[in-house]
Amino acid sequence: MKRFLVFAALLVAVSISFAGVAKADSTGTLTLTDCGGGQTGCPGAVYTFDIGATSATLSIQITGAVNGDNDIISGVNLGTDGVTITNLNVTGPNAGWTAAIGSVNSSSNCQKGNGSFMCAFGSVTITSGNTYTWTWTYDGIDASALGDVHIGTNYDPHAGFIVSQVVGGTTSTPEPASMLLLGLGLAGVPFLRRKRS
Repeated sequence: MKRFLVFAALLVAVSISFAGVAKADSTGTLTLTDCGGGQTGCPGAVYTFDIGATSATLSIQITGAVNGDNDIISGVNLGTDGVTITNLNVTGPNAGWTAAIGSVNSSSNCQKGNGSFMCAFGSVTITSGNTYTWTWTYDGIDASALGDVHIGTNYDPHAGFIVSQVVGGTTSTPEPASMLLLGLGLAGVPFLRRKRS
């Protein structure tokens, strides 16, 4: 019994030392053969996003044919469904991207939408088979409260080739202390055997 009490005390001490806030990200993937919603002109692509408490990433893998009308991405956005984003910064697949609050439009200037849209405008020439990634950083948000996510992409030089789709999928990951506690608890099961007389 004494051994069990010592083990329990160690288990509590270790769990407290690793305690942390639960991680909750909104992650998802959208696969389109065109612009979506019956709109044509965009190359086929796979859009993958991950929105966390202080940063978000949008990756676009070009899977379809690219031509002289749609071989430039000039704006992208992620809409976070009611969470206000402040102190927004972005890094893009190349230099020259600017962060803004709003959603992309045919002018690629991120002036539509509201404070829950993180946007970036600039210019990158795309080719089929390649992946392009944008990473935003911002002041902390409650990532566990995220709902549906809006993905926007503007393809140029032809005005009007725009992806504007709503997707969702929030995934919660237990904090390290919960996983450690469970693992140590299972490891302690053999110590619970009672001595037979």
